[in-house]
Amino acid sequence: DLSTSPALLTRELAGKFAERGVEFADAPVMRTRAAAEAGSLAVPVGASDPLFARIQPLIACFASDITHAGDIGAGQVVKILNNMVLYETVLALAEARAIGVRAGVDPERLFQAMSTGSADSFALRNHGLKAIVPQVFPERAFPVSYAKKDLEYAVDLAESVGVDATGAKNLVA
Repeated sequence: DLSTSPALLTRELAGKFAERGVEFADAPVMRTRAAAEAGSLAVPVGASDPLFARIQPLIACFASDITHAGDIGAGQVVKILNNMVLYETVLALAEARAIGVRAGVDPERLFQAMSTGSADSFALRNHGLKAIVPQVFPERAFPVSYAKKDLEYAVDLAESVGVDATGAKNLVA
């Protein structure tokens, strides 16, 4: 399953498939549309060791970075938390731009300087410099509804394991 789904649902489906003698793995895809077109997606996989060994060569046809994240559902956990961290980082970048501009600092210079410091990240180099600094937000790049869904999954996951994910909750609200 290459979709992004709640880990609990993934585990329930795997159990139902197992009752019928069918093996199931969760392998949600990560990265950009360009990465998908280039065959360089990142894929965290939740599967048993033997199943992962069998499907890894197939996933390698469209992914350059494949991680055996653990048992069933682990792929979903990794993908959901990856997106949660990305969205929270993008929010912090947007806030930094707004504060910097109001404090008299050119946003491009701000983000270029941040990219040489400990704030450097994929989010800063891609979302920050390419969209937030110039205030250019391409339509259909990644729908907000998808981000909201992923954040809701993250909040639900956090609650299911007894963690108060305040940052993710604030983004969903």
